[in-house]
Amino acid sequence: MKPQHFIVLLLAISGYFIYQVFQPFMQDIAIAILLMFATLGISKALWKVLDKRWQVSAVMTVLLGTMFFAPLVYMINAIAMMVTHIDPIAIHELVVKTAHYLQSIHLPTELLARFGIEVDSIDSAISNAFSEENIGRYIKNTITFMGSMAAHSAVFFKDMVLILIFYFFAYLYGADVGHFIKRILPLDTAQTQLLFNELHNSMGVVFFSILATAIFEGSLFAIVVLFFGLDAILLGILYGFASLVPVIGGALMWVPVSIYLWVTQGAQPAIVVAAYSIVVISIVADTFIKPVIIREIDQKMLKETNAINEILVFFSIIAGLATYGFWGMIIGPAITTVFIAILKLYEQFQKDAKTTLKETT
Repeated sequence: MKPQHFIVLLLAISGYFIYQVFQPFMQDIAIAILLMFATLGISKALWKVLDKRWQVSAVMTVLLGTMFFAPLVYMINAIAMMVTHIDPIAIHELVVKTAHYLQSIHLPTELLARFGIEVDSIDSAISNAFSEENIGRYIKNTITFMGSMAAHSAVFFKDMVLILIFYFFAYLYGADVGHFIKRILPLDTAQTQLLFNELHNSMGVVFFSILATAIFEGSLFAIVVLFFGLDAILLGILYGFASLVPVIGGALMWVPVSIYLWVTQGAQPAIVVAAYSIVVISIVADTFIKPVIIREIDQKMLKETNAINEILVFFSIIAGLATYGFWGMIIGPAITTVFIAILKLYEQFQKDAKTTLKETT
């Protein structure tokens, strides 16, 4: 066996066992590295005032924890407090009030008759849905669901802490590891740099676009719910994250909030929140203002970007969310970006091969 083949074999075996050791942390490590690529632009500004690598790493970790993870920690803590203060009696009263309200609505009998629907059958369905037996089941399921959310929140919090730790070390040793990877890859410097640049630029656009969208739309929603005595900070954070979900987005928040306001405070607050969310946030902010913000990020903060097409980013976020959950909004675009960068390298190799063939002939 040739020495190089033996080394490759040893590398494959040791790599397998390294993967087995670090497998529980692979996703957290990958996310930390991707976030490092996304925030390299900020670190370049820090290098102008700081001269030690550990200082830059520490400041970047604190910044990431403050602007990205602090709202998540607040949200998890608020949800956990809600779980510990669940009042089954209050929930029962709210459900009964909802049932009475639905039964008090005068439905248009003539319109329903055209569709073969009887009002009595609707009243019967409402009475059955809100029977004492079903109400008890609703309360039990609600408490179980909230407990499950608290358990998942604990796991999510653990992942956040690990990501911050790996993020710190990614900045601390990232330059050395990057130079080593460039040396061992069977590509020239320009080709390797292309891969790094594509990942850095695209991840920067995705990350800052996500952050700007969540903060902007979450703040708008927090303003309107504040007027009706709700927890503006918690609902603003939840709306910010909901706005990142393609297609349905903020409807995940404003629909249940509007229903809750309708039952507890009347029709007017519910209509105000729904109309505000549709017109101000979904139409004006999301359709007209958000593209301007993303364009400003693209042109000013990341002047050298050759980021992937916005439509492709949209679908890569959907696919990432479906496959990897919450962190898929980062992993999906990253995988897509690497794939497109490799396609560009292949195209470049093909052009070089054709050029060489023409020269030889």
